[in-house]
Amino acid sequence: MTNPPTENDRHLNEEGNLILLKAKFDPRLKMYFMLQALLGLAITFFGLLLVPVWMLVGRPVHQRQFDALECELTERTLNFRKGFLFRIQKNVPLDKITDLALNEGPILRYFGLCSLAVETAGGGAGTATGQALLVGIMNPVEFRNAVMRQRDLVAGGGLRVDPGVALGDESGVLEEIRDSLVRIEKMLADRKA
Repeated sequence: MTNPPTENDRHLNEEGNLILLKAKFDPRLKMYFMLQALLGLAITFFGLLLVPVWMLVGRPVHQRQFDALECELTERTLNFRKGFLFRIQKNVPLDKITDLALNEGPILRYFGLCSLAVETAGGGAGTATGQALLVGIMNPVEFRNAVMRQRDLVAGGGLRVDPGVALGDESGVLEEIRDSLVRIEKMLADRKA
């Protein structure tokens, strides 16, 4: 489930940005990875010989592959990391995202999964330039909507955090900011007088 982090879950990512939402990946994705690998092996003669071996050693490999998946929504970016042997990291600025397309092929549907394709301005149709493919996110429609809401807030006039994605009760922080602004206004008025 893609619930907003609680007060105790708040933290910054490696770049120092506040994480608004972390996607969780469906455990059925491990079997999808295994099937992909087995189908890839089965299409060649030599690969077909390796299918029994992969049935024995593939599970821990796909477990590590699953464990290496991360997707975070920050105030300004959608960050995606995957791979344990060859790491891939994409940080897509929210204001460059044009759409998050939900895709569900027959094999994904069999496993009860879908993929989110991140489409960006300048990415071009059918190319991987500036895009990321997020397979197996739990509650993909909710995650998509949260990303698109935050994108609209960022692109629509400055950085603001969507209250639907907010990290718990922010009223104390907002009150401190309000009080600081009142003090600043008072100091500026005193200087003018």
